Amino acid sequence: MPFKEHWSCLGNSRDIALNRLASLWTRLSRDQEYLKLYRDFLKEYEDLGHMTEIRESVEPDVTYYMPHHGIYRPQKSTTKLRTVFNASTLTTSGKSLNSIQYNGGVIQDDLFTLLVRFRKHIFAFTADIRQMYRRINIDESQRKLQRILWKEDVNKPIKTYQLNTVTYGTVSAPYLAMRTLKQISIDEGKNFPIAASVLCNDFYMDDVLSGANTLEAAKTLQHQLIDILKTAQMSLHKWCGNTSELIPTTENEYDFSSTDEIKTLGIAWKARTDCFTFKVKVEQNAHPTKRSVLSIIARLFDPLGLLGPVITKAKIFMQQLWLLKIDWGERLPEKEACEWQEFVKSLMTTTLKGA
Repeated sequence: MPFKEHWSCLGNSRDIALNRLASLWTRLSRDQEYLKLYRDFLKEYEDLGHMTEIRESVEPDVTYYMPHHGIYRPQKSTTKLRTVFNASTLTTSGKSLNSIQYNGGVIQDDLFTLLVRFRKHIFAFTADIRQMYRRINIDESQRKLQRILWKEDVNKPIKTYQLNTVTYGTVSAPYLAMRTLKQISIDEGKNFPIAASVLCNDFYMDDVLSGANTLEAAKTLQHQLIDILKTAQMSLHKWCGNTSELIPTTENEYDFSSTDEIKTLGIAWKARTDCFTFKVKVEQNAHPTKRSVLSIIARLFDPLGLLGPVITKAKIFMQQLWLLKIDWGERLPEKEACEWQEFVKSLMTTTLKGA
């Protein structure tokens, strides 16, 4: 981890970690499904060697304990619950692990550049690196700064663990992950020249969006990506492509034949037709208000600017609502409500072709 201050400036963090653990167990005790997922996640963490139980009789001079909680996403096809760690929790000295680190800066291309490049490919595919952060070890001398408290049941004793890998919630984690990919491309570039270029240019964190202009070239790229990442004990999964021939036969976690649409970098991609689609969540049977209209406009994620004319139309509609002097929570008049509902329906069917 890149430090701008020495970690000796950190104060006590164990007490607040204990309090947060007690609060967490209040939540876990009320939901057995949530508890099972949480327990399984941390058990896997330990089984894979990504965290280690600490049985020291004497605490080191400086440690940092991270409180943790779960992010539950039942719609996910693989990991439905992910435990995340809070490295921004202040110690008694008023400093946290994140406050004394550099974030490392951004060393990958922005979303706009990546998506424009992705749209050029005739044969396109996406995938992501399985457990990317957890495949990258941190220096042993720094692992005492990534401690957590956990107990397997409400009446079991509390145990101390240290996290051995790059960790969700630390400010330098995104930089360390991307810098690792860059180093792999440097070290293995002679053996896998095509994949080395893609590692540097077509990855946004653990997601790759790439392709080629011929099927043969796209397949060659896929094989090189798999092989170059194997050198660092990393693997790609959740493959998706605009032709079934780009889905590896070993890919069991992603059923291309039954899944027509995936989300990549925040945008829905219909792989078979190679189109981007745009969707917004709208409450069923809810009468639109000025507040709900603005909420939908604000949620339109369009890094390529492809929806410019559509968003302009929505903003003009919002301007009309201001002229009507409608309050935020007031139901829209029938005419405006029907107009807005038609707009939302048309948005749901908006598709934009790739290459």
